Amino acid sequence: MVVFHVALALAMMPGVLQLENDNSPEVFFARDAGALQRYRQFRQEFGGGQAVRVALSGRGLWTKQGLIWLDEVENRAASLPGVEAAIGLAAQHRWLLLEWPPPDPAAFRARVLKEGPDIGAGWVSPDGETITMLVVIADLPPAAERELLHRLDDLIARPPANIKAHISGLPVLHLAMDRSLLATATRFLPLLVLLAAIFIAVIFRRLQDVAVPLVFVGVCQVILFGVIGYLGGRLNLVNIILAPLLFVISLATAVHLLVRFRDLAQRGMNSREAVLETYRTKGWPVLWTGFTTLVAFGSLVTASVPPVRTLGAWAALGIAVMTILAFTLYPVLLAGAPKKSVQQATRPFETWARRRGRAWAHWAVFRRPLVLAGTTAAFILALLGVTRIQVEDNLGRYFPKRHPVRAQLEKLQQHGVGIYAAELILSHRGSSRSEGEEEEAPFLDPLAQQRLAQLSARLRSKPLVYGAISSGDLVEATIRSTLVEGEVTDSIRWMALGLIQTAPESRKLLHALITADGQSARVTLLVPMLSFNQIEPLFREVITDAEKLFPDTENWITGQYPLILLAQRKLMRGMIVSLSLTLLCVALVFLLLIRSIRLTLRVLVPNLWPVALVLGGMGWLRIPLESASVMTVSIALGLAVDDTFHTLGHFLRLAPRQGSEMAIQATLERTAPAHILTSVILVAGFAVCSLSDLLPVARFGALSAVAIILALVGDLLIIPALLAKAVGSWQLAVGSWQVGRKERE
Repeated sequence: MVVFHVALALAMMPGVLQLENDNSPEVFFARDAGALQRYRQFRQEFGGGQAVRVALSGRGLWTKQGLIWLDEVENRAASLPGVEAAIGLAAQHRWLLLEWPPPDPAAFRARVLKEGPDIGAGWVSPDGETITMLVVIADLPPAAERELLHRLDDLIARPPANIKAHISGLPVLHLAMDRSLLATATRFLPLLVLLAAIFIAVIFRRLQDVAVPLVFVGVCQVILFGVIGYLGGRLNLVNIILAPLLFVISLATAVHLLVRFRDLAQRGMNSREAVLETYRTKGWPVLWTGFTTLVAFGSLVTASVPPVRTLGAWAALGIAVMTILAFTLYPVLLAGAPKKSVQQATRPFETWARRRGRAWAHWAVFRRPLVLAGTTAAFILALLGVTRIQVEDNLGRYFPKRHPVRAQLEKLQQHGVGIYAAELILSHRGSSRSEGEEEEAPFLDPLAQQRLAQLSARLRSKPLVYGAISSGDLVEATIRSTLVEGEVTDSIRWMALGLIQTAPESRKLLHALITADGQSARVTLLVPMLSFNQIEPLFREVITDAEKLFPDTENWITGQYPLILLAQRKLMRGMIVSLSLTLLCVALVFLLLIRSIRLTLRVLVPNLWPVALVLGGMGWLRIPLESASVMTVSIALGLAVDDTFHTLGHFLRLAPRQGSEMAIQATLERTAPAHILTSVILVAGFAVCSLSDLLPVARFGALSAVAIILALVGDLLIIPALLAKAVGSWQLAVGSWQVGRKERE
């Protein structure tokens, strides 16, 4: 059996090596059919992939040398493989000027700042201190996109004197996430393994008791991630948590079984007998905890955010693999322990934990009113805090304030440069029109261009809009650049449109703003990184303004940034659905095993205790809910239930003979060592995640560690207080666990 599992793990290793990171914006789009359909329509009509901004600042910008370098960067960036277009100040003005750079850079700067379209497009900040270049990237595999971003970095690595340069935007943000995830995999996971090995070695003091659980955990990890790799799965901000998560859960299961096995071996049983007896008393709790944990993770597949759904599916598979190996591989590993070494193993930790477990249970039983009153007060306070929970959908705040990526984004926004784009689409497709109107290309009409210029000017006046650019702005800028004086007529606008299409740079920009058939137009809005609730009113105002000027078109907002915000908005609803499904399943399992509604309600309380307090604490402490921390509640519930099953396994066997009060004290005396040790391992595992410089991962780790500590408090104090006076049909309850068999004491 061991040979089979080793061979299987070796066969999975190539799949593990195939794993890649992918934090591209599309990964986080919400599962919303209407929004996705409009986004695909936008991409089909206007093309263009992701966009980054090359930002330049410093005193050397508005000099001949600085403008020459700007032109060189635009040309070299446009020639990089994977770049669809590189458009900036030089590309916009070079085709209209007789020479580049302009002979008088200061006058050129004054003209650019006065006219406005360059500010609206984000090519220059309102104060003139920053110039940016828009680089549109084609749809590339994650590795190719990372390589392109590195080449862009190299391109601007040596700017002229008094000029600073960097790249910003969503792709850069997600590249920083990739780097942080790589650090999690290469630094934090080995640290977790080391901490776990040290804990087990200090407590069990036997090399084999360290090796056996770690081998079991390692095989679980390799098989799961090998399957994910072979199926083409990719790691991202959310599902990277799966590695430490599966590690600590599978290790906790292994320790529960190991503690029982050592206890039996100390009584004189040989290894084979000790393994059989371990699984006779612990098999059902392991099976049911595996099932409920699988359900807790599996409930995440109901989320509308794809990474959360993926995590739920892969985690459920991982728990299934772990549970199967717990009954196939782990017994063989335990049985391989030499009898003499097991019997002679020292047990200071188990002895201490047994005494403390009984003492804590005794205290909780005889101070039951105090424990229950404190629990009730904590629940009430937590529920009040839940109402204060906020959702974090500002991706820039996924990093600490001092992180270079976040600092650069915030600096650009302080200078009035918008990095994040929302696309206003105006379309005659599907609107009420005659066939003749379709052939006339309505958005290539001079009147439409005038209205588009009016619309973008109106949008630029809104407080939350850093810039807005439309084809109408391009036409107006062309008219001003050709020094046309007097009234601007339709014929002049026709001439400007014709002139724009004579130069490759301006023609490319025009067709990025209007489809070739003239049926659809876009207005690109540059906005700050805000929450959906803050920016949604702006989007409604934009649609209203568009409808006033273009009442016969179909208008909507789309783009990568709005879709990411939409996904974040749905996190709370996904959490509620996931938690409800998990709670319902856990309650049904408890009811099936205990066959007592009253007792089921009692044992649910200590399992809801960590969930309620974590959520309440997040509300009171203003810890936001985002794509990673949203999973904490379901995971906390799933893990809290594990120890409850092991506690009930002993309690329901002892209660008919010893009574509730004595049974719960004897139970905690038996189970406390495993509860405490597995909790320490879980806390250490999640605490390692809290070291990440990705704040969602760090929050997830810290909150999960707190939840495990609270769950341990529930196991050692709240469960004894609740079960001390429990009265029910113990024969039925015992029958559901033991199927009529008595435990050999």
